[in-house]
Amino acid sequence: MQPSACKRPQSEAPPSLPQLYPTGPNFYQMAQLSPSTMPVRVFEDHKTRVSAVTVLPDGRRMVTSSNAWHSLRLWDLKDGVVLKKMAGHRANVRALAVSRDGRLIASGDENGELIVWHGDTGDSLVPAIKAHTEKIYSLDFSSDGSMLASGSWDDTTKLWNTTTWQPSGEPISCGADVNCIRYSPSSKLLAIATDHDIQVHDLSTRVRVARFTGHAVNDPIYNYSLAWMPDATRLLSAGSHTDYNIRVWDALTWEQVSDLCTGHTGTINSIVVDTSGTLLASASSDRCVRLLRLSDLPMKHSGNVHCAAFSVDGRHILSGGDDMKISEWELPKGLSPAQGSDFKILVMNTTARNACIIGDLPTAIQLFTQQIDADPDDFDSYAKRSFVMARQVAWNDALQDATKSVSIEPSLMGYISKGLALCGKQQVHDAMAAFDLAFTFTNADPKTTHFLFLIKAIASFNANACERTVLPVQELAARPNADPLACRVVEAYMRVQLGTIAMGDGLHRDAAGHFTAAVNAGIFFSKLDVHSTYEDFVVLFGWDLKSLWQTANQQRCHALVRSGKVGAAFEAYRYMMEMSDEPTKAIFRAWVPALDEG
Repeated sequence: MQPSACKRPQSEAPPSLPQLYPTGPNFYQMAQLSPSTMPVRVFEDHKTRVSAVTVLPDGRRMVTSSNAWHSLRLWDLKDGVVLKKMAGHRANVRALAVSRDGRLIASGDENGELIVWHGDTGDSLVPAIKAHTEKIYSLDFSSDGSMLASGSWDDTTKLWNTTTWQPSGEPISCGADVNCIRYSPSSKLLAIATDHDIQVHDLSTRVRVARFTGHAVNDPIYNYSLAWMPDATRLLSAGSHTDYNIRVWDALTWEQVSDLCTGHTGTINSIVVDTSGTLLASASSDRCVRLLRLSDLPMKHSGNVHCAAFSVDGRHILSGGDDMKISEWELPKGLSPAQGSDFKILVMNTTARNACIIGDLPTAIQLFTQQIDADPDDFDSYAKRSFVMARQVAWNDALQDATKSVSIEPSLMGYISKGLALCGKQQVHDAMAAFDLAFTFTNADPKTTHFLFLIKAIASFNANACERTVLPVQELAARPNADPLACRVVEAYMRVQLGTIAMGDGLHRDAAGHFTAAVNAGIFFSKLDVHSTYEDFVVLFGWDLKSLWQTANQQRCHALVRSGKVGAAFEAYRYMMEMSDEPTKAIFRAWVPALDEG
């Protein structure tokens, strides 16, 4: 999840490069979309400046900090109320981060103390850790949540094992106040912004692989905040005082490749990217949050703005500043990430398609057979009949039809059907080769390529369901121009399958973890018609997307009960009731006796 907090004001997390207009060598200007907008909602409870804000992965809550003692707040985003005031710090809280799975919250204060909190309850997990001798100004979790990095004004950056909460290795000596730290998307590299320079360290060797002045080339400008592009090819940075541009650095040469002219007239305190990797928000002391894409959309606070975060669904920005408020801004129509566009790669006649959707596979086969009988060279019908035979687990017949299709005429559909059939026969290496050939028929269309990548990942998962086969889907979701909603639908399906396997093996705690991950992914689409939007998954694999989120919730409760975590099961049940509409609530109420029997 995106961390928050960088220097006196704070910063946020990983990014992507917006589209730009060139105005000169290595210099780019954002186009202006409209003069300003007003927040749709304001969260008020802090008594001083809001220094950091981040949204938890479940999309239901956010955590904020301010420059006042004991001032962390855990908020309910639906009702806008404070769920918990998280007390424990003895000095102003400057740094805040949430692990990607939402299980851990970390906060750091001006005394150099670090506190770790439970992501669900907001309770502290360990006593306050004296992590640094000076102020902690930035925190960031590694992508897998196994490590936490902390940056301080004692000129050091430290890495912490999130199981033992002991330092991992020696501190990184940075030579100046550390204002912001950011893991690269793979967590192989750690970028560090200091008063004097920007440093990049390879964490596998603890070797500094890059060091450059950055914004500090002009005294007294400091390097304030950092953000990586999702593919790790670029590092973005923002500075202080009179440097109002975001600079872009090539991650191979570490040379500056461009400036992004933001339109700000004050220090850029924070830069943050949305989950689709297409929108960049910057928070500034000019009292504005600007949204950068092909646009420059100022959002006005009544005081300096120090931090910003995108909502999990990418439709809102939350920002905090000197006015002691957290403001929620709605993205303009046309700028919100696409929630799926009913894109279909499988084009077939309506009767056959509907037969596949409702599971009437013999009818679908009969229709394609009739088309093949009418035209023995109908390679497309061979490919589609192969899909249906794969649904019937008739792998030999499916492979025979797929091979016939590509022998008549190589095509996208033919190689997809061949890849699916080979995966079904556990010939995974040959299947991957078939999918790779399918990519040559996408005409470089990004939607087709994206969907094909997901089909390939699903086929690989179905052939060998394990944790590592989920990773390619997670990585795809982080790439620019991805359809994050499609990726989350696929990940939720995979997690439900892994949870079901774990339950069958009696590994109830592991199962609960998988179902929880499915629920967290499902929160993005629980109220959307993904069954229609991603109908091709239904046609190809027979998925029931209408009940996917419901199944994940029910099975999570069941797994928690079986693992002896009755309290957690109750909380999970309460959560799914709160997030459901009335018809779904009725289904859950009717299901409770079955849960008790389990």
